[in-house]
Amino acid sequence: MTTIMISILPEGMPVDKMEDDDDGKSCPLPTQDADMNMENMDMAEYEYNYGDAISDETCGVCGMYNQTEDMLDCIGDDSGDVGYCQLHKFVCSTESTCSEWVEGGPITSDLQEEYKDNL
Repeated sequence: MTTIMISILPEGMPVDKMEDDDDGKSCPLPTQDADMNMENMDMAEYEYNYGDAISDETCGVCGMYNQTEDMLDCIGDDSGDVGYCQLHKFVCSTESTCSEWVEGGPITSDLQEEYKDNL
């Protein structure tokens, strides 16, 4: 079953299409579809220079980097080495960066009210 999540995010932020995972939890499609995730990552590499960080502005401290418990469950990784880019819609490495980096992250609270000011 596909659902749409609407959240309080910066103006113009695309809304994630959500899909239930094997446990019935609603997750962004790229966290469940490796091909879609790779397409979105490729686009971020091409359009926004996603790749190895050359400064301290890594994905791991970006305001669009989602490492909430629910998102990490969707990704299926609790190593702390990955998170979900809310802006470009793909699972990305903590140590990477892109030209769209935003101060104030990562997102670590499941409550929008607690992290919306960090976006």
